[in-house]
Amino acid sequence: MTITAREVAVWARDYAFAARKHLRSTLDPRPPRVTGMPGARVHCVLIPGVVERWRFMEPLGKRLVAAGHAVHFLPELGRHLMPVREAAALLAAAVDRVAATHPQAQIVLVGHSKGGLTGKRLLIDRALRPGLPQPAGLVALATPFAGSSRARLMRAAAIREFDPTNARLLALAAERGADLRIRVVLPEIDPHIPGNQIPEGVTGVRLRANGHFRPLATAEAARAVLAAIDDLTR
Repeated sequence: MTITAREVAVWARDYAFAARKHLRSTLDPRPPRVTGMPGARVHCVLIPGVVERWRFMEPLGKRLVAAGHAVHFLPELGRHLMPVREAAALLAAAVDRVAATHPQAQIVLVGHSKGGLTGKRLLIDRALRPGLPQPAGLVALATPFAGSSRARLMRAAAIREFDPTNARLLALAAERGADLRIRVVLPEIDPHIPGNQIPEGVTGVRLRANGHFRPLATAEAARAVLAAIDDLTR
């Protein structure tokens, strides 16, 4: 499988960012303190990707708070190594807590990478139970809705879950009932998900920024996520 020199450079910067976040997660185990205003009109539930602890979402969360939204992290996911359906159950419990505490707020899911798959799973499951709190939608950043060809090179089961031939991934991709409530934000070059595309029938934008992890801390990606939140909640 060919990897370009440009991808190698993007990969290096990406892993430097990820390494800093992993180190911070290890050295500072305190729970999240970034929350925003309790009376905010929109409350965002931030879903990290695979192997990522909640701190990966912290830079984006701070920008969402600065824009006037409240944010909720998911430390209970740990490193998000569990299957998507199990993670969606934990996400559902978090959504219910937010809805109970802030009944007048609109809830938006913001997922990075695997977090977008987990968010989509919840949207689909909740649509079948209209009596339960319903998120306004999902903003998915760098999410492999069609998988990644490089996942099959990894031995870890949590990564191989993104193999494009994985039956559960294919089944989730085939479920289109939530598409109108999903907004996709993709980096220009994502070395972890080469050729990643906005799914047909889903609204999305392509960033100028490169990398799988680094866009979590860029102003450009934050602007795109905020625009998507506004679109879902207007």
